[in-house]
Amino acid sequence: MRLGSALRVWLLVALLGFLSACASTRDLTPPATVEDRAVVDGEALPLPDDDVIQAESMGYAQGMSPVVKRLVSVAQQQRNQQDWDGAADSLERALRIEPRNALLWGKLADVRFAQQSWRQAIQLAAKSNTLAGADNALRRQNWYLMANAYDALGDATSALKYRTKLME
Repeated sequence: MRLGSALRVWLLVALLGFLSACASTRDLTPPATVEDRAVVDGEALPLPDDDVIQAESMGYAQGMSPVVKRLVSVAQQQRNQQDWDGAADSLERALRIEPRNALLWGKLADVRFAQQSWRQAIQLAAKSNTLAGADNALRRQNWYLMANAYDALGDATSALKYRTKLME
């Protein structure tokens, strides 16, 4: 019995020694650069300047489920009351149900813009555009939002890029 206890103690000490060696206080590599990208379902959304693969839209106009329609309605009421956090929560719930709905991404981008979360608004509008398919009206709304968000960030070059897209 005593030998088994001694073996367990020795294994515990060896394991702690190994783990403490792994937890070195010296940082051998610099921290990774973190971009201001939105992360959805563990996937970082592309930056607006990246070449973006156009995904097929789920046809949000005719395909929106009754639950999602209700969440969008609630989000609109919350937005009208300037309850930005509530509106964002409602839209995020809707996006968990219909993650390929370009309109929902655009609405969430608009809420984040109202919250002055400029970079997140840009990322969400870009995601909306990847799913917008042939919906040029939604695409133009997103470009307008992106131009204004870049203006708010002081990036006149990027703002001009999206304003130029609006004139095409």
